[in-house]
Amino acid sequence: MYVMLVFDTEDVYYRSECGIDSIPGWLAEIMTDVGVTGTFFVMGEKVRSMLERGRKDVFRKMLKHDLASHQQGNRHPLIPEVLEGKSWDDGVAAMRKYEDWVTEAFVEAFRREPVGFSRHNCYFGPQHLAVAGERGLPYAYQVASIPDSRQPMWYAGALTFAEHMFAGFDCIYSRDDVFEARLKDLDRHITKRLEENWEWQFVFACHPVRVMSRGWFEHYALATGNTRTTQDLGWEYGLKPRAEEARAQANFRRLCQYLKQHPDLQVVGISEAARLFGAQATDITRDVLTHYAIEMAQKEVPLLHSTFSPAELACGLAESLLHLRDDGGLPEAVRRRNVLGPKERPVLAVEKDLVTGDELTGLCRQMVEGVKKDGALPANLAAGGARVGISQFALLAARAYQAAARREEYARLQVIESPRYPEIAWEFDRWIQRYIGEHWGMPLDFSCDRMAEHARLQTWTIKPAWQRLPQGPVCDGPKYGPRRPVRSPQASARPAARRGQARKA
Repeated sequence: MYVMLVFDTEDVYYRSECGIDSIPGWLAEIMTDVGVTGTFFVMGEKVRSMLERGRKDVFRKMLKHDLASHQQGNRHPLIPEVLEGKSWDDGVAAMRKYEDWVTEAFVEAFRREPVGFSRHNCYFGPQHLAVAGERGLPYAYQVASIPDSRQPMWYAGALTFAEHMFAGFDCIYSRDDVFEARLKDLDRHITKRLEENWEWQFVFACHPVRVMSRGWFEHYALATGNTRTTQDLGWEYGLKPRAEEARAQANFRRLCQYLKQHPDLQVVGISEAARLFGAQATDITRDVLTHYAIEMAQKEVPLLHSTFSPAELACGLAESLLHLRDDGGLPEAVRRRNVLGPKERPVLAVEKDLVTGDELTGLCRQMVEGVKKDGALPANLAAGGARVGISQFALLAARAYQAAARREEYARLQVIESPRYPEIAWEFDRWIQRYIGEHWGMPLDFSCDRMAEHARLQTWTIKPAWQRLPQGPVCDGPKYGPRRPVRSPQASARPAARRGQARKA
């Protein structure tokens, strides 16, 4: 099993003489000595603070490990505030600028750019992940994962790793008895994960500041939309005696040695994890599309798939149907396109009851041209002066593809009402409303509604990430989507006006 040993490196509150800035250095030095690679998620403001304090000695030690962005820092506006009320494109532009500020600090301090992005606290935003995807960077601490799946997940174009982790070492390295008990807990956790055939796991080593500090200042520094310093408040948490630091170093070394010596573990940085799980298929085969079309036609909802995203499959269906119209047959494969979810809200109501074959061809052309132009699914397509939502179109394309695979012809297809996004969208929505909408750091008038909608729409881009891509055509339907009752053959043969099945010409 691959293990990522990670550190959220944040503090800018303690004075230089307190010694907090030195902790990432000795953590890095111990890992280098033991022979394991760590991943430091570092705030941009932490990097700038250490630059001002001349801590190049610490930077040199950290450079032997992976260094990734942990956002700008503990200051307003936070990512959800930056994205509040923004359109998709405006939010993406804002996130590019936001992370450019972090990158500039990394380049000045480390002479390299971050190798990944990460979520700090609950400060999540779908456009933030999209920028990670644009830059080919992985994202740590994704807020949701595919039901019944342990795999990393593609979302909004980025390879993301959910918060599957073992933690609890933050404050206990200097307490031998407590550390010993926690190390045994880790061993039991690892044993269980190996028995369950997990392929990867985070081990959260610590927030470096918490190794020696007696409290967590962030809660006071960011309260209700205000940025405050220890000078503003007039106090700071005390530190443990310096004598405890040597015990902390010794016990951290024991953690590293445990991970290094375990015969079934390999410690990797997040950049190596991204390489291991970053493979994507180049083409979508006819077998895959045929089975997916059957599943879609049966369940009448956007479905997740074991290898491709719903957005990629919708594009594949559209391109295949255009090939059928132009060349007289379904292609054996179509190229997989990197495509985002819709940027706007699709219609839910059926505005056009029936579409002809020519109208469906027009919808397919709009779909493919829209993806080529914008890199995203069109929210709505036009037919006969009415709108057809992206989910409605995907169902039409699936049923038309299924008919073509059976060598059936149709005069018209019925447009069927369908949800705007896959069911997993509501996992993102609930997380955002609960943890961002009710967060103590947000202003009282803050609204996360627009961001939550963007997050739901981007669930069209979800697919599992694999070390080795699954072979074969079968979708893992029961795992990746709600199952509607499958109709009997007699019911499936009813007239199209009743249930939208293909009508014989």
